Amino acid sequence: MPTNNHTYMIVLDAATIATAYDQVVTFITSSPVFHGWWNHLPYTFLVASDLDADGIAEKLRPFTKEARFLVIEVNLAESEGKLPRKSWEWIRGRERLTEPAGAS
Repeated sequence: MPTNNHTYMIVLDAATIATAYDQVVTFITSSPVFHGWWNHLPYTFLVASDLDADGIAEKLRPFTKEARFLVIEVNLAESEGKLPRKSWEWIRGRERLTEPAGAS
């Protein structure tokens, strides 16, 4: 298993996830696959994981059934928007954890 502890965005398609949504949320919020998660926008999660996007998608598939979803790595240093302070605290905290060694 690769060790990268990067941050990924999981976006669930609201039109196709309805019946599986609660199972997916339970998996994301309780699985040891994720070292942290953020869910301050509907159907959107930021997660910290040692897996790559393919590995995360493979772990999600049993819970999503036929629902559409996207897993994509994100660069938290390049983020902006209108969110509550709690949201930005999680994002900035993850940004510091993923800085390369020697970065200031």
